[in-house]
Amino acid sequence: MRPQLLTAFFYRDFRMLWLSDSFVGWAEQVEYVVLAWYVLQETDSPLMLGIYGALRFTGTLFSPLFGVLVDRYDRRKLLVLTRSVFFANSGVLLVLAASDGLSVQHVFVLAGIAGMGRAFDTIVRQTVIADIVPASGLMNGVALTRTGRDIMQIVGPITGGYILSAWGISVSYISVIGLYAVGVAFALNLKSLMAVGSASGPSLVANIREALGYVRRQEVILALLLMAFLVNLTGFPLNQGLLPVFARDVLGLGATGLGQLLGAYAAGSMLGSITLAAVPVIHRPGRMIVLGALGWHGVMLLVAFSQWFGPSLALLALTGMSQSVAMVTMSMAILSATSPEVRGRVMGLRSLAVYGLPIGLLLSGALADGFSVKIALIVNAAGGIVFAVGITVFLSELWRHHR
Repeated sequence: MRPQLLTAFFYRDFRMLWLSDSFVGWAEQVEYVVLAWYVLQETDSPLMLGIYGALRFTGTLFSPLFGVLVDRYDRRKLLVLTRSVFFANSGVLLVLAASDGLSVQHVFVLAGIAGMGRAFDTIVRQTVIADIVPASGLMNGVALTRTGRDIMQIVGPITGGYILSAWGISVSYISVIGLYAVGVAFALNLKSLMAVGSASGPSLVANIREALGYVRRQEVILALLLMAFLVNLTGFPLNQGLLPVFARDVLGLGATGLGQLLGAYAAGSMLGSITLAAVPVIHRPGRMIVLGALGWHGVMLLVAFSQWFGPSLALLALTGMSQSVAMVTMSMAILSATSPEVRGRVMGLRSLAVYGLPIGLLLSGALADGFSVKIALIVNAAGGIVFAVGITVFLSELWRHHR
């Protein structure tokens, strides 16, 4: 009898995907700590840090187009392509850093390029899980995928902060390139994953219109997409942009301390993911998503008032756990509620919701720059709670949704 916690690992392609995701996730986390700290130190501006964070997600604007491509072409080739772009991009940054030619402007341009690839990669990765793992193991597959990335969100910031403090940007980027290379190698070991969808029609616009019409007819999916936009707008700016400012200005920490804070957040997220991986079926996923989102923003409000390192670690772990409950359940709910022939395009619209994050990062950076990081966190937390309740009330099918 297969243990429920590891069900998805019994599928070879899932193991290859999980390993590729994990190494790519590790590289991304090292890269984020290195570049976020570089931008903050060079500019001394939370707003500039917010712009860097926003550029990392520029590709989300093109997510509907990417979703059409995912429904048309071999998903294995698309995955290898996007991860090869990450490898090449980090190579350019290494050359600039090693030659003392790196500037904040270079970081912004390269972050924008990586952001395009990251949006595409996210859609391919999320769609492929449902291709590899049967419906009965989908929750387990989504949760284990999230767990792998959570592990690397612990390891990545801590190792990235240590390497940066000890040896500088150039050595940090040698490790980043190596990690991306391993991620590409595992992606190459996936079997061909041809699309099964109906996106082979004459027009990209027509395909996108079809997906939008599908979402409008499915209130649950519409509510899930709106909730995804909301948590990206108000929840994710904490760990994707504000934590470096919080670490330096409130707690008086350096790069190593920042890595530990990010690691605590990821440790909580990992615990939530592992717990969900052991659950065979969530019968009321809508309620789990709403409660997870409310808990996420509620604990974030407490983080805003924290002044000490130890309590901040504990609160960030709780925030990460709530985030995992909301996001893992949301991914499973969207995948299971969507017909296979439009799944890539719907996941493209789901990734478009991530555009809430660059908007949130810019707004959060401006608030932290003009007032304080405490004010930015309070506004995000309060806004997230109010709008999460609003979505639940006006699109009540989300609360009633069951499997």
